[in-house]
Amino acid sequence: MAAVHRILYVEDNPANFRLVERMLRDHGYEVLHARDGFEGIQKAIEEKDSLDLILLDINLPGMDGYEAATKLKTLPGFDRIPIVAVTVNSLARDRKRSLAAGCDGYIPKPISPETFPEQIRAYIRGRRDRIQPSDERFYLREHARRLVQRLESSLAELRITHERIRHKDKLATLGEMAAGLAHELNNPLSSIMAAVEILLRRTPPETPERRHLDVIYRNVTRLQRLASGLTSFARPSAAEKTWVHVTEVLEECLLVTRHEFRRRRVSVGIQTAPELPPVWANPDHLHHVFVNLLRNAAQAVEARLAEDPAAPAEVAVDACASEDGLVVSITDTGTGIPPEYHDRLFTPFFTTKPRGQGTGLGLYIVKQIVEDLGGRIEVRSLVGEGTTFRLHLPAAARRTDA
Repeated sequence: MAAVHRILYVEDNPANFRLVERMLRDHGYEVLHARDGFEGIQKAIEEKDSLDLILLDINLPGMDGYEAATKLKTLPGFDRIPIVAVTVNSLARDRKRSLAAGCDGYIPKPISPETFPEQIRAYIRGRRDRIQPSDERFYLREHARRLVQRLESSLAELRITHERIRHKDKLATLGEMAAGLAHELNNPLSSIMAAVEILLRRTPPETPERRHLDVIYRNVTRLQRLASGLTSFARPSAAEKTWVHVTEVLEECLLVTRHEFRRRRVSVGIQTAPELPPVWANPDHLHHVFVNLLRNAAQAVEARLAEDPAAPAEVAVDACASEDGLVVSITDTGTGIPPEYHDRLFTPFFTTKPRGQGTGLGLYIVKQIVEDLGGRIEVRSLVGEGTTFRLHLPAAARRTDA
């Protein structure tokens, strides 16, 4: 008697699953069910040795089918198990996205009862759909960007929740929640890293794209550290510190935010004095500080341009030595901050941005990190002219527990 082929179908719609199960069962297949990407990966790992095929809906809640396919293809033993996307996304680019993300095949919905069983049989027997290398590189880059954006959004929401609980002095509850949420981030982080590693292997070192991929790789690594040590935002002093060259951090932050300045039609320049003293700090925390201030500056300039298209659209970054360390200034030609708001800028949940566009936690966290370094932050602003944030960072700050 021939062995029964086992298929895992990852589908969040029970009616769709029952339809496919009934169709394939009539042809002698055994069909297992998972309701989302996370459950699908877990069940695929449990049943790996007996699976012949994985059917994967793309529009899944939480982790979508693209991410699930990428994650599965990074796991040992899954290179032999074909993964086939079964989705209503029926455009040519949707097929290419599926194949670039790691799928071996693509079947658009609605499924045809006459052809579907034969398609399944062909994939089990070894059929593998192909994608042009140029298309694969394009959609892998798109896939990596989308994963990074989703992860950053999830991490931002996680930080907001973290700070609200911390502000209410519920640190014990926060620790448990942060640990659980950080654990949930591991899957999208792994998917992003897998996609970036594929791109790095296929991108020659001398190409301009390689530098951007290297930046994505470093930032994914940084996000992994932030996710695993999320509770460090409650007590920044506990985070690992080292000697940091501020110029290097600033240049990387400008590279990361460059597309935002370009999209908003804002020019940005940097001027740093030679031989600046290093700062004893956590580099990820400094990165968070500078990126937050740069994005705020770009948004302020964009808001002024909306009111006056002829206004200057500039952001200037300056770093110079001081008597006890160094000073980093970020100056914009934006709308400026009304005087009545100056005393509230660094309080939790206060924001001058339109409803739904600001959390009121960015500057609060920036001030917390700077003060943890033994530094201070100053603000000078005039409505209609612009704003300067000046950070005083002590070069001699060291660990007290060393």
